[in-house]
Amino acid sequence: MQRRHLLLATSAAVLLTACGGDSDPNLIEALEVDADLSLLLEAVRAAGLEGTLRGSGPFTLFAPTNAAFVALLTELGTTKDAVFGDTALLTAVLTTHVLGAEVRSAGVPVGQAVTTLQGGIVKPVAVGGGLGLVDGRNRTANVIAADIRCSNGVIHKIDRVLLPADKDIVQTAIATPQFSILVEAVVAAGLVDALSAPGPLTVFAPTDDAFAALLAELGITKDALLADTALLTAVLTYHVVPGRVLASGVPAGEAVTTLEGGIFKPTAMAGGLAISDGRNRVSNIVVTDVLASNGVIHVIDKVLLPADKDIVQTAIATPQFSILVEAVVAAGLVDALSAPGPLTVFAPTDDAFAALLTELGITKDALLADTALLTAVLTYHVVDGRVLASGVPIGADITTLQGGTFSVDADLAITDGRDRMASIVATDVLASNGVIHVIDRVILPAA
Repeated sequence: MQRRHLLLATSAAVLLTACGGDSDPNLIEALEVDADLSLLLEAVRAAGLEGTLRGSGPFTLFAPTNAAFVALLTELGTTKDAVFGDTALLTAVLTTHVLGAEVRSAGVPVGQAVTTLQGGIVKPVAVGGGLGLVDGRNRTANVIAADIRCSNGVIHKIDRVLLPADKDIVQTAIATPQFSILVEAVVAAGLVDALSAPGPLTVFAPTDDAFAALLAELGITKDALLADTALLTAVLTYHVVPGRVLASGVPAGEAVTTLEGGIFKPTAMAGGLAISDGRNRVSNIVVTDVLASNGVIHVIDKVLLPADKDIVQTAIATPQFSILVEAVVAAGLVDALSAPGPLTVFAPTDDAFAALLTELGITKDALLADTALLTAVLTYHVVDGRVLASGVPIGADITTLQGGTFSVDADLAITDGRDRMASIVATDVLASNGVIHVIDRVILPAA
């Protein structure tokens, strides 16, 4: 590694000497004095881009070496004359190496999408203490000499020719053996055109193993799943997010809205990312940032499912909320908590209700019979909007549907209107119309 750094420093120093001083050459003049970039210079002239790179810029040029061009010809199984004679292809390839701004190596945004003059993206990555670039075909080039200063920009030398994307999301999936069932599903649901459109889109793509596990979970056959177009469309569009969201931009802990209309929640895990779906099932992202011409694919190990229960139905399906459900029914709040919302419910457990009865010195039947008190208490646990744990305002007054307020501290402890404390013991239980946070004490509004 030390030897490589010495070579980089030496190579950069030679060109800085050529480019340095008050009369730095432009990008073309810099290429003219570097024998290792002669094929790049020839390609630029063949594509008619010399004038562009002599212009005022500023530009960033990722400059492939002669060895990189020779390797490309072998990779493509073609000749230099064939490539240099195809002006359209050559222009697309070369403009993939140019950014419309000067970006020194320290400012290269690692892990983020960088748009090139060609119109596609490349993704800078950290590679063994150095810098690499992933191109549109998911090939990686290494920066072998950085920050070569020119009058109209900067040059970074790279060891591989970058290529623009040549496959959209559907074509990329077709070319990936582990997505065979996903491709069948996309075809069966009639979504090929939607996922081939310009986008950009982000697809969280389940593997064949993930689909096999789903079939076992649902107790159905693949043919039955593919024949249920409504279900299939809902499930598949739940895996698609508008925009190109690389792994570095996935908002951990926040609600992500899908094309299906529902949300899921990404979570940062040790060494990676996981997703909690609308049914509170967890999938792991096992491969990130597979680039395509119209977006990006992240590979996941479990098929995501949109929510199929609202807040009330979720509480009914949760044994520790049996008294809460009785209370909601007794207070006539079922319809309100089943409405589209979204709503956030801080839901007390059965143990929390038992402790409240002891604290108040009343029976459960007496509490359920006091509709006015019950309604005030229950609506004090409900906040308008979907507020995930990451978005709970720490230290600020949180206004409830009842009209009173409570506050939450950094340890997720609640202080209610009577200065009583409750702890949030589980967060972000997703439902179709909001989210539930589990608390260990019934909170009470100010008397």
